[in-house]
Amino acid sequence: MSNHSYDERTIATQQRWAARGMWMLSFALAIDVLVRVLILKQAPRQYLDIWLIWMAATLYAAIGMTASGVAPYGGKWSKGLLAILIITVECPVVLALMGMVHSLADFIADMAAAAAGAVVMLIILRGIYSVWERATLGRAPREE
Repeated sequence: MSNHSYDERTIATQQRWAARGMWMLSFALAIDVLVRVLILKQAPRQYLDIWLIWMAATLYAAIGMTASGVAPYGGKWSKGLLAILIITVECPVVLALMGMVHSLADFIADMAAAAAGAVVMLIILRGIYSVWERATLGRAPREE
């Protein structure tokens, strides 16, 4: 018998299930936080721990994949722009439903802050991927 219990197929299967688990965790925690915010009307300090766990796991996976050579959004930056648009609209709407937006100026400021945060995260992920490209592929020009 072989002492090697892991081959490429086993590792690929583990990775597929880990990715599915991460999506389920993210989806379940997002639903939990939204229920606590919108239905139960809990104060932020009552669900901040769940939000922090969710964000830490998501950032860890995103930065880890990017640093390992997986291009953010599959190398399709239009998907990144779509994510920015969704975040830009979703955050102020949730804040408005929570009663934290009192005027149109607040709503616009929240949209600008959400868009800026999403753009900065996209830039950070692209920077990490660029470092990986230079370290792995050398200083040759990229094909884009």
